[in-house]
Amino acid sequence: MKLHNAHKTCWNCPAAILKGNVDFRACGQSLEAIRQRIEREGLLIECARLPDLGHFEPTITFEECPEWRPTKYGYLLENMRVMILGIDGYLGWTLALKLGALGCEVSGVDCFLRRKMVRELGADSVVPIYPMEERLKAAKEVLDIDIKFRKINILDREKLGQFMREVQPEAIVHYGEIPSAPYSMIDCDHAIQVQYNNVIGTLGLLFLMKEICPEASLIKLGTLGEYGAPLTGRPLFEGLFPADAILRWRGREWSLGGELTPRDPVSFYHVSKVQDTFNIYEACKYWWLRSYDVMQGVIYGVHTDEVAADPRLRTRLDVDEWFGTVVNRFVAQAILGMPLTVYGEGEQIRGFIALEDAMECMVRLISSPPEPGQYDVVNQVSGLYKVSELAETVARVAAEFGYDVKIQRVENPRVEADYHPFEVVSTKLPNELGFTPKVPLEVEIRRMFELLTQPHIVERIKKVAHLIRPRTWWSGEKRVVETLEVYRPGTRRRRGFKPKLITDRERFPTSKMEEVERAVEALGEGGDGDKG
Repeated sequence: MKLHNAHKTCWNCPAAILKGNVDFRACGQSLEAIRQRIEREGLLIECARLPDLGHFEPTITFEECPEWRPTKYGYLLENMRVMILGIDGYLGWTLALKLGALGCEVSGVDCFLRRKMVRELGADSVVPIYPMEERLKAAKEVLDIDIKFRKINILDREKLGQFMREVQPEAIVHYGEIPSAPYSMIDCDHAIQVQYNNVIGTLGLLFLMKEICPEASLIKLGTLGEYGAPLTGRPLFEGLFPADAILRWRGREWSLGGELTPRDPVSFYHVSKVQDTFNIYEACKYWWLRSYDVMQGVIYGVHTDEVAADPRLRTRLDVDEWFGTVVNRFVAQAILGMPLTVYGEGEQIRGFIALEDAMECMVRLISSPPEPGQYDVVNQVSGLYKVSELAETVARVAAEFGYDVKIQRVENPRVEADYHPFEVVSTKLPNELGFTPKVPLEVEIRRMFELLTQPHIVERIKKVAHLIRPRTWWSGEKRVVETLEVYRPGTRRRRGFKPKLITDRERFPTSKMEEVERAVEALGEGGDGDKG
């Protein structure tokens, strides 16, 4: 079977150098200026990895190029240099090991802010995580992976820039943000900290990429929470409206194709993510950077082959109300014998993906860079579930381990609708990037119980038990939520809307490079090209 990215060409490769030939970054989005340059200077590139080729047309495919080798995730650039911002985190460390095992040259930065914030709140990772020095040593001993690490705050642009110049990344994965809605809602200081770190850190990174590694692709972690949950039932398209989307108003209509879709962020944290989206979109437009904005569902779980290879390689897992995502919290509550806390009616619908599947998605994105100037978005999700359904599933798996679990409805500290439609479009990962989810919900929950019921971890869960029940209110109140109802699993009738996940292929707007190629063809035929 042909690998999904076999057809991609030099235009997608970070080794392709545009400078000195046709530097599209000087043209912004003006196709007319691009046409004029193509007509005057020709359409040639150089290759940073194969300089002996000289100047050539960018038509070599990944399948044909000796620098790209086949893997189960698609063609991957040999010894691809990947930098991970936030490499000490839940996702960053897991991805570093996955990429290292695939032969990538992995580098990363972190200032251990996540560890500091969790300690500030009196919590801790319930899975023991080792100091970075020991993690790096274990990665070499167990997996034969060398990771180049620097302790750097991404807000320190001078130090970050120095490290980027040293390693010359061909892809940058941006996990270096504060990832918590409740943390951002604690008070003014925490809201400012989240937005300053996330927005200013990302903006500074974009300027550094422009100066140091403009050919590198940026894979930026966004969130489905940017979109909110539209009560109209409008589908959550992948960042941009599809080509056939139409706005009708007062007897007239307009195409929305290619425009950014509306955002309705659900916390001050999510507001920072929306600002990131616009900054990245503009950077791609102004400087012809290339980026995937990954609108990710809630990640849960503990397993990849790499983190499970040795206790020193385990990634963190939080279960407190600020940094513990819902499935992780439910499993901890079940082990403690606490009723699982469902907010309000529990009919809220969210997108989810297991840790192992999320890492596969990221590898596929890294191995399939966008074209220069392309801002692309993927909705990274493998399933949609109601919160009450998740509680039922955790309770069912918990029974296999001898736990008799109840579920409790508590006051909802958030400002959100209990009942809402939720229709998510996620067509690019399955149809363009070859991704098929491999980890069913119950399988990963079972893995979590197997790990978290180890005696030393149970003791760690007990120490943070008092921090699981929420006390951070979006209204600014400072009190623990009250219980509304306690019930046994399987006894409460489900109501509300059914979630809908759309994964079949749809037509999306053409990329910038496709427009440029059409312009080249038109010039070759003596025509005026596409005026649109």
